[in-house]
Amino acid sequence: MIRKSILLAAALFGGLAGGAGAQPADALAQAVARLGELNGVALACQQKALTTRLRDIVIEIAPKERGIGEQFEQATSASFLEFGRSGATCPDGRSLAERIAAAEAGLREAAGAKP
Repeated sequence: MIRKSILLAAALFGGLAGGAGAQPADALAQAVARLGELNGVALACQQKALTTRLRDIVIEIAPKERGIGEQFEQATSASFLEFGRSGATCPDGRSLAERIAAAEAGLREAAGAKP
């Protein structure tokens, strides 16, 4: 369990650069991290409906594993804090929703779920 947590943390904080050679677990880690990043932005921008949608996506599609939930929460927290530190401007709800839809499609593909 510790080894799995270390690998997930390494994947999360290692940039999660995807590529044609990415393995399924890497694609899943990338997809969950991307959703967590978007969740952090949605939280920082007080887009409550979108944060609810993001959590629902992870619950609905991702494998029911503790590490997946932890990874999502860690990515959310890091993104939220970075957004606050950077002083970035909040995206409008529509563009953020479009980015969420793309990330959802990525998670479905990585998890082998039906569209």
